[in-house]
Formats: sequence, C-alpha cells, structure tokens
Amino acid sequence: MKTMLKVQWYYLIDKTAAAFIGLFAVFVFVAIFTASEASLGMAALDVDRIRRAFVYRSSGVLAVRLSASVLAIFLGLHGWSKTQRRAGVYFIAQRKDVFRFAAAKAIAAAFILVVFVLASALFYGLVGGYLTPYFTLVATDARLFADILAEALFFLALQGLVTTTFDGVFAGIPAFVLFWILESAAPVSPEVGIDVLFLVVRHARLDETGIATLGDPRVQALVLVALFSALIVVFAKKDMN
Repeated sequence: MKTMLKVQWYYLIDKTAAAFIGLFAVFVFVAIFTASEASLGMAALDVDRIRRAFVYRSSGVLAVRLSASVLAIFLGLHGWSKTQRRAGVYFIAQRKDVFRFAAAKAIAAAFILVVFVLASALFYGLVGGYLTPYFTLVATDARLFADILAEALFFLALQGLVTTTFDGVFAGIPAFVLFWILESAAPVSPEVGIDVLFLVVRHARLDETGIATLGDPRVQALVLVALFSALIVVFAKKDMN
C-alpha cells in the first residue's frame, strides 16, 4: 500500500494539479487577509468588534468552503480520468492489487484536501488572532472547518464516482450544480424539498445566531463511507485499458 500511495501522489500532483492547488491557496489567503481588514490597523479594528468578528468568520468560511469544494471536484475529475486509470496497468500485478490501487488513490486525494483545509484553518487562526483585536479562535471555528472538510470529501467521492462511470468533458457539471444549489439555497425548514440535500451533505453555514449547518452528522458520515466504498469498487472493476 505504501508503494501505491507514492504512485498516486506522483500522478495526482502533476504540474496541472500543483498549479490549481497553488491558485486556490493564494485565493484563500488573500480572501482571509482581506476579510480581516488588518491593513486598517489595530486601533480602527477595535471599533464594532462583534460585527467585524462575524464578517471575518463568515467570509473566511465562505472562501475556504468554495476553494476546498472546487478543489475536490477538480481532483475527482483529474485523478479518476481515463488517462489516470491507464497508468494503473504499470503497477498492478494481480487482481487484488486493483483494489489497493483504487483505495490508495482515494486516500491520497483525501489527504490533499485534509492538508489544504488544515493549512487554510491555520492561516485563518493566525491572521485573526495576531492581526486583529476582535477575533479569538473558539470551538465553533474548529466545527466549521470540520464541516468544510466533510463537504469537500463528499464532492471528491461524488466526482470521482461520476468521472469513473461517465468520463468526459461534462462529467463535472453535476457536482458543480449540486454545490451551487447547496450554496444558494437557504435551509429554512425541513418541509422545503431542497433541504433533503442538507441532511446528507455537510454544508458549513454560519449566521448571526451561530452555526446553521443542518443534518445528522452520523447520517452524513455514513453517506461519505458509502460513496468512497462505491468509488473504490467501481474504479477497481473498471477496465484499466
């Protein structure tokens, strides 16, 4: 498995992927720094602390959520494309190796998202804690970033499954549409039909009253496990050639 992980890391982080990851990282860092308004100085930021803290949290969460989810969709498209599948024939000697290869690919891609979200969270905490007088890192922040990671992993598995099954130029459309629906729809009540999506997808939200993320984390965790299991099985059974 160690060798398989090294192989997946090499193929996932090529020049194209590295450029996309770097672009998303720069976007997140600029968005967080801009949201902090640190350039105004400590004295100016000492006014209206509650409002500034809320704007910083909500803007930071939005920037990281957007970047992590789009990065996840990109990795699902890039890592599970037909070209990437063909590379597997050089590292698979027997049938059981196919499942190890598929599992290693999912683990490597998930690891990239974990590192990306953790790095974003660290920068968010450092900027808010050291460059502003209004921000203090609390448990709510950890919960929000955990929700962001859960959503990104959902889109990674979903996109990987769609790409493996229907590889093509339009394979990314369903995931992007779903993300747009989650982002634009307001989860106001369980009776609204669209809210069923929030029961299975962990979509981090913050409003004036606190965290507004809906759904049962246990159900959402089961959905993630089911998606990754399906991804590994479908990819392993797909023709590598």
